[in-house]
Amino acid sequence: MFTRLVFVLATLLVVPVFAAEDFAAAAAKAAGDYQERLKKAAEQLAATRKKIADEKAPLLSALSAAEERVVAAQTESTRIETATDEARERRRQLQKERDAVQKNLGYASTLAHDAVVAVHDSLAPGEEQLVGARWKQAIERFDAATKGASAEASSDALDLLLGSIEQSAGGYQAPGRAVLANTNELVEGTYAFAGPDAFFRAASGDKFGVVRTREGSVYPILYPMHDWKPAAADGFFQGPRGTMPADTTGGKALRLQETKGTLVEHIKRGGVVSFAILGVGLLSLTLILNKFYDLLRLQVDEPEEVEAFLKLLNDAPPERHSQLLRPLRAVTRDLLGTGLKHIEQPKQILEEHLWAVLMRLRLHYERRLPLLAVIAVAAPLMGLLGTVTGMVRTFALITVFGTGNAGKLASGISEVLVATELGLIVAIPSLVAHGFLSNRIQKKLSLLERYSLQFATAAQRSKREDEVSVP
Repeated sequence: MFTRLVFVLATLLVVPVFAAEDFAAAAAKAAGDYQERLKKAAEQLAATRKKIADEKAPLLSALSAAEERVVAAQTESTRIETATDEARERRRQLQKERDAVQKNLGYASTLAHDAVVAVHDSLAPGEEQLVGARWKQAIERFDAATKGASAEASSDALDLLLGSIEQSAGGYQAPGRAVLANTNELVEGTYAFAGPDAFFRAASGDKFGVVRTREGSVYPILYPMHDWKPAAADGFFQGPRGTMPADTTGGKALRLQETKGTLVEHIKRGGVVSFAILGVGLLSLTLILNKFYDLLRLQVDEPEEVEAFLKLLNDAPPERHSQLLRPLRAVTRDLLGTGLKHIEQPKQILEEHLWAVLMRLRLHYERRLPLLAVIAVAAPLMGLLGTVTGMVRTFALITVFGTGNAGKLASGISEVLVATELGLIVAIPSLVAHGFLSNRIQKKLSLLERYSLQFATAAQRSKREDEVSVP
C-alpha cells in the first residue's frame, strides 16, 4: 500500500513535467527520485522501528506495572467493599441489639416503676410515716427520668426493693404515732410490722392492737384486739417470743365493722327525715301497744255460753237475771245487761238500746286504728322523701367533685337509702299490726252483734209465750 502511494505521488509530480520534457526522461528522473525517496523512507522506517522497539520495552514494563497496580487496586477496592458491607451488617446488628437493649431497659424500667408504685400503695398502716418519703422520691425520679437516666433510676429502685424485701422478711419494729379508734386520741408508741399486718403498742403499754388506715386521716387507726392477752402482746413487742392475732380478711372485717357504727350514727346518716320517721315509728308503737291492751280488754264469751245463758233466761224469773249475768265476761255482760234493763220494752226499742251499746263499743275499740293505717302508708313515702333529698345532695356533690372515687359514691348512696330503710321498718310492722288488730276487733264486735240479735229474738219469743199463757 505504501508503494502504491509513492507511485501515485510520483505520477502526480511527473504529470506537470511530462508536458515540458520527454516522457522517458521524466520517467527516468521520476524513478530516480522515487528510489531516493524510497531509500530515505526505508531508512526513516527502520529508524522509527528501532525507536519504537527501544521505547516499547519500558512502555510494556510500565503497562505491566500499571496493570498490576490496577489489579491490586481492584483487589483492595473489592476488599474495602466487602469490609464496608460487613461493617454495614455489623452496624445493623448493633442497632438491633441497641433497640432490643433499649426495649428491655424500658420494660425493666416500667416493671421497676410499677413495683415501686405497688409497694408504696401497699405499705402497711404506719409505714407511710416511716419510709413513705423514700418511695415517693423513687417514684418522682422515674417520672422525671429521661432515657439515659431511667437505667440509674431502675437500679436504685431495685436496691430499694431488695432492701424492703430483706427488711420485711423477718419483720421489724419502729417508733411512730397512731390514733385510738374509740377516742380519736393521738398517742406515741411502737409499730411492729410482721407479714401483711401492722401492730401498734402505745408507750403506756395498756393500749395495743392492729392498725388500719382510714381515709382522710394522716395517722393509722388503732383497733384494740380484746382476745389478745397483755402478756402475749408484751412478748410479741419486747421478747424474742410472742403471739399475735391474724386477720384472715385482710382488714375488711374491721372496715365493715367501722362502717356499721352505732344505731344513733346510722339514724343520723338519713338526715332530718330519719328523725321524723323515728318519731312516727314511736307513735305507731304506742298505738299498737294501746290497741293490744284494748284487745285484751275486749273479752267476749263463746257462742255456746251465750246460748246457754239465753236458755236459762227464758226459765228464770226476773229477780234472778242479774245472777245469770255473773258468769259472763265484762263486755258480754255489759251488752246483755243493757238488754235485760229494757227487756220489757218493744223489740224495736230494745234493739235500739242494744245497737247503742254496740256503737259505743265499736267507737271505743276501733279508735286510732285509722291513724295506724295512715302511718303504715305514710312511713314509706317519708322514707322516699328522705332518699330523694339525699340523692339530690349526692348528685350535687358529684357535680362538684366528680365520680372518681366509686367507694365514696357508693357510701353516699347507701346513706341516703337509710331513710327508705327506716320508713319500711316503721311501715311493715304498722301494716301487719293494723291488719291483725282490725281483724280481731271486727271479729269480736261481730260476735257481740250476733249476741244482741239473739237476745232480742229470745226476748220477743219470751213475751209471746207470756201473752199466750195469760189468757
